[in-house]
Amino acid sequence: MAATADQIGDERGLVTESVNEMMMSVWGGLTSSIKMFALEYRITDLTLNSFDRILAVANGQQQGDWAPISSDLDDRVLIRTDLGERLRLLSEAEWLPVASKEQRTIAELAEAAGIGASQIAGHLGITPGDARRLIRGQREPSADEMRVLSDLLGSVPEISLQFDDDLVVSLDLPEFRPRLHLAARGEHRGDEVSARRALAGRMEALAARHRDRGPLNWVSLIREALRED
Repeated sequence: MAATADQIGDERGLVTESVNEMMMSVWGGLTSSIKMFALEYRITDLTLNSFDRILAVANGQQQGDWAPISSDLDDRVLIRTDLGERLRLLSEAEWLPVASKEQRTIAELAEAAGIGASQIAGHLGITPGDARRLIRGQREPSADEMRVLSDLLGSVPEISLQFDDDLVVSLDLPEFRPRLHLAARGEHRGDEVSARRALAGRMEALAARHRDRGPLNWVSLIREALRED
């Protein structure tokens, strides 16, 4: 839900309090699902009483703290519109490519052409293992690699990335966003999406060399990788 430091809202908004006595207005009518990676800092928690009140207002069991907006001349219209637009942008944020039906992936094009990982490795000047990761979507091809692949496979392949689910969840934690932002500015011309994809590809390659049994501690491995950067 959208929130503001100013104590203002509509009939579904209410003033709430956090456990460290911060006061904020929560607009219960402005809600959306947001990917965790779009967040940056965990600031505080609401008190249980405030959280219960928010749920009651959202479920229509209780009125908010302000009167309804009944006119377009009400200044709250501008505030609600601005908050709604910010929330929309956050909800649409994504760093993994969305598959389309118009193009085929590297794996699909390679299979159709009868081209294996060793041939792709030879044309790109990379190792067969790296070529297999490229085919499986465990790293993103560079612009130069895309040009070579397009000529080799006879069509421009769609970028399809398939990272480990637990890796994605771990990489999305807010604690990593500031460091990834710095990496984006220093190495990817400010493109945080490219920075995330590049780091995820490095982590997949690291996991392939990991010899310990049992599940990987992705959070610990990501911290180590970012410290080395």
